[in-house]
Amino acid sequence: MIKTFENGLLSSNVHLIYSLGEGMIVDCGVRVDTVKDFILENNIEVKYIVLTHGHYDHCGYLANYIKAFPMASVICHTDEVQVLTDSEANVSEYLGAPCVYNYDYKLVNEGDKIRVGELEFSVLHTPGHTPGGICLLCKEQKLMLTGDTLFKNGYGRYDFKYGDFKSLRQSLLRLLSLDGDIVFYSGHGEKSTIEGEQ
Repeated sequence: MIKTFENGLLSSNVHLIYSLGEGMIVDCGVRVDTVKDFILENNIEVKYIVLTHGHYDHCGYLANYIKAFPMASVICHTDEVQVLTDSEANVSEYLGAPCVYNYDYKLVNEGDKIRVGELEFSVLHTPGHTPGGICLLCKEQKLMLTGDTLFKNGYGRYDFKYGDFKSLRQSLLRLLSLDGDIVFYSGHGEKSTIEGEQ
C-alpha cells in the first residue's frame, strides 16, 4: 500500500509505503504530525526513512521524523551526503535558512534492496538533479518513487550546486527504458505512468 501526503515544503510530497505492519517513509518535506497520525491509526512500524535526495524541501523536517520514529534507519545514497551537509547544495541557504543535515545515515548504492513487509524495492541511482539522487522500484507492484528525477510533466532542475544536465538526461533515458507500464510517484505533483518498452 502507498499513501501520499501532499503540500509540504515548496509543494513537496511525502510517500508512506506499508505492508504487513511495516512502513517506509520516503522524504520528509511534510510536517510529521499528519504522517504520524496515520501511522499510529494503522499500527505501522516505521523501519526506514528514505531520502530520495538532499534538497531542503525533501529533508526539511528530517529531525522531527527522526524524533518521532527513533528506531527507523535513515537512508540516502552514498553520493548524497555532500548535498545534505552543504547548505548551499541543499538549497536551504538559497531560501534564507541555512541548514546542515548531518545524521548517521545508512548509505545505499545502485542495486541495493529495501524490504518492507512483503514488498521489495531496488535502489536505482539516478544522478543529475543531485549527485546521489535515487529512485525506488518495486517490480512486483510496478511502482516507482522518483523523487525529483521525474515528474508527471517534466523533471528536476539541474542548475543548483552539483546538478548536472548530462547525468540527468542519462537517468531519464534509463527510466524510460524500463520494461512495462510503471506507475511513478514523484516528489512533487501527481502520480503518473511510464510507458516503458514491452
